[in-house]
Amino acid sequence: MTPQSGEIVAMLRPVRRVRSVWAALQKAADRARQIAGERALIEHEFKGDKLIVYMDPGQPMELTDLTDSFSALARIYERHYRKNGEEAPRLYVTKLQTGSIIAEIAPFTALMAQTLTALDYAMVVADFSERISRVIRAFSNNGEKPDVQNRDEARDFGLFLKPLKGRNGAKLGITHASFEKRTGEDYIKAEYKFEDREINLAAVNIEEALKPQSQIKEAHPERIRPEVALVIKRAEDGPGKETGRTGDRGIVDEVSDKALPVYFRKSAQDIKQKMMKGDKNPLTHTFIVDVSVQFDESENPSGYIVTDVHDAWERSDE
Repeated sequence: MTPQSGEIVAMLRPVRRVRSVWAALQKAADRARQIAGERALIEHEFKGDKLIVYMDPGQPMELTDLTDSFSALARIYERHYRKNGEEAPRLYVTKLQTGSIIAEIAPFTALMAQTLTALDYAMVVADFSERISRVIRAFSNNGEKPDVQNRDEARDFGLFLKPLKGRNGAKLGITHASFEKRTGEDYIKAEYKFEDREINLAAVNIEEALKPQSQIKEAHPERIRPEVALVIKRAEDGPGKETGRTGDRGIVDEVSDKALPVYFRKSAQDIKQKMMKGDKNPLTHTFIVDVSVQFDESENPSGYIVTDVHDAWERSDE
């Protein structure tokens, strides 16, 4: 006996209900996996190795500088990890503290619920934190070749340091830490610290490295001269200049016995204020400074850009 159309519809209703229930169960399972992934991400700080980035600019920083800095850090990490073409685990901020910027960062695979094994991400964090510090240290030391893959990576290191560049008293810390359940505190596995002088020297050397090769004078490998004696011969009123015409003149005997134009790094305009507006007469004192030596087309010294000042004393010949 052949069933009628109404009977067929009635027979199919249970099948449709089963399919509907199955689809609902699948949706619930997907949501559960998503929640588990989010929970794993939130709780990761309690069970894994992490990179802690500490930035203290000593004064308010622009939000765009901070976001550009951490975006650059993510690109550096991706290049570092993908040496063999494999996909890099993404970096996630697991904790952020204000005041001084303290960001705890941990690597995750594309599926948030699936973290790397403890050994894997411990090695990733250890290698990456060591490399960041090694490159910054190399850029701050003349004559040491930084381990960067290309100009884009050098530019990203410059962006990473940008929030701290030219700021007196700025500090940077790179720490590899792991949470210890037994003590309830972070265990420091490696820590790298940088003061304002190293940060500024690294930033200036990165800028020099990014200049077109035709602008870099191979005959003058020591363009950046740290802690040299500067004697001010003429000081004009007004803020310091980084380029153009300036009335400020000074002598650095280690470079030239001529009084050359003295400029001041734009992001550190308060250096001139510190040197020339305090209780010291700039024309009777010798200043210990870091300078970037400028050269003309004939490769003769043509001026100085002061990037930091360390000390000053009154000269006995005045």
